[in-house]
Amino acid sequence: MIAVLLFLCLISPMVGLTSRALAAGDQPPPSTTEKMIRDTKEAVESTKQYTLQQKESFQKTVQAELAEMQAKITELQTKTSAASVEARHEMQKALKDLEHKKEEARKQLDEVSRSTSSAWSALKDNVTAAVADLKQSYKETVSKLP
Repeated sequence: MIAVLLFLCLISPMVGLTSRALAAGDQPPPSTTEKMIRDTKEAVESTKQYTLQQKESFQKTVQAELAEMQAKITELQTKTSAASVEARHEMQKALKDLEHKKEEARKQLDEVSRSTSSAWSALKDNVTAAVADLKQSYKETVSKLP
């Protein structure tokens, strides 16, 4: 989307020049057209690179968050084994829910990994929401600990 807008902004002066030149019976100088095409290609490539960098940065951040949550879940599992039978049952249920939410977030992150640079931003919101839900569920689980 950004690339298309950038392309239109860059090419609109050239289109106006072409119309005036054709009206006068002349052709625009090839160097101007070639420069516009080259500049447009460079802008598109820069946009792609920036988007790819943003995607990779986001993936690393979420992977780190998921690793941190896994460590916290493992810690809770250890605490669960020391709890009473009734508390252990409730904790195991909560841990199962946390594991499910963590796997859902990981699946969403995998979709981002496989997505194109233009489609990943739509998936970003889904991953962010899944990680936020996981963190909120963890906080609620910890608050219920005896």
